[in-house]
Amino acid sequence: MRCEVAIVGAGISGLACAAALSRHAIPAVIFEARDVAGGRIRTYRPPDGGPALELGAQVIHGDQNPLLDLAGHGLPGARSPQSQPVPRTAAAWAVLHGRLTPLGALARGGIPPWAVEPRLTADGDDIPVAQWLARQPITGDHLLAAAEWFRQNWAAEPAELSALGVVAARRGDATGDGERAFDDGYRSLTDALAPTADIRLRRPVRALSWEPGRVELSTADGTLATARAAVITAPPPVIAGRRLMITPLPERKAAAASALRSGDGLCAVATLTRAAPESAVVFDADGQRGFVRATAGRPEVLIVAKARAAGAVRAASLPDLVGRVLPARMAAEVASIRIADWGRDPWAAGVFSYPAVGAGWAGPAWAEPVQRTLFFAGEATTAGSLPPTVHGALRSGLRAAGQIVEAWGR
Repeated sequence: MRCEVAIVGAGISGLACAAALSRHAIPAVIFEARDVAGGRIRTYRPPDGGPALELGAQVIHGDQNPLLDLAGHGLPGARSPQSQPVPRTAAAWAVLHGRLTPLGALARGGIPPWAVEPRLTADGDDIPVAQWLARQPITGDHLLAAAEWFRQNWAAEPAELSALGVVAARRGDATGDGERAFDDGYRSLTDALAPTADIRLRRPVRALSWEPGRVELSTADGTLATARAAVITAPPPVIAGRRLMITPLPERKAAAASALRSGDGLCAVATLTRAAPESAVVFDADGQRGFVRATAGRPEVLIVAKARAAGAVRAASLPDLVGRVLPARMAAEVASIRIADWGRDPWAAGVFSYPAVGAGWAGPAWAEPVQRTLFFAGEATTAGSLPPTVHGALRSGLRAAGQIVEAWGR
């Protein structure tokens, strides 16, 4: 088939790009490898109609987040789903040296882990977070907990995570305060954007060849489409790992794809044999389970594990999955489990890109268009300038659409 713009990937960046292009009467076709749109958004809706749980992106960051006003950010016809502030009524716990303790215990006699990142400074030096931590008056269990907090926030080892990149990302984010959640889950955002786009599901693009003004996309079975331009939203590790071959791939783009690393991670919903008697959130400072959440009156337990905790969850047996991190009064057997393993997903290759030491140049380099023919979007293009978020992906899709409109004089 022939199209004006071919978009590789039906995540939020691809959907936003297609919607913005439609405003300028530029038709686009989105090719998605999976059987559902949304990219790393995956909402689990319990069969009994209980509250939605997220197996991918978790919350909306800030009360000024562009996700809350799609129409006001150049997406005509797309209305933002209803949302509510995330409640903060759950009892907070931590696991430290295998023992469950109130989270407040991590604040005694030192700096609690949630207060460490806001103190992070870089002074222009691109040093690892681990090096910065070593210079702080943080020792013992407080240092252990702080390092794990960084792992769970950024899906990266502190020895590889750039302090300069984290500071720049936090400074660049101006979405306001608080956290919100869509009433019917993040999937409702996908549902709001998808009707504006021509999406071809189960169409994995394996190869993309191009010359100025012409792009050819292929699957394993042959040519899929030709287009005047392409927008590539696939994560850089997918290109660096040659699951999507771009020919020719400019040297600077190849270097950026290799430098933009994605952190390991997974989300799991474990359904227990009985409902939780109370709401609880648990931070596993031992690096075994990440964050675990239970809601009063519901049997589901949500596990969000990044970095080394993701590997620990994969290796855990069902009986041991939540037993070590929940209070004894919540003890119950795991009846079933639903997992979204982003670290092993061939089209995700990780949860998101993190600002690695020495890679501050890579996000902007990945975002650069190539000869008015290849355009790039996705949260990786914002690495080091914004946190790895859905709203960052949305903005990148709008940016790519704007670059096409400018390049084509529309």
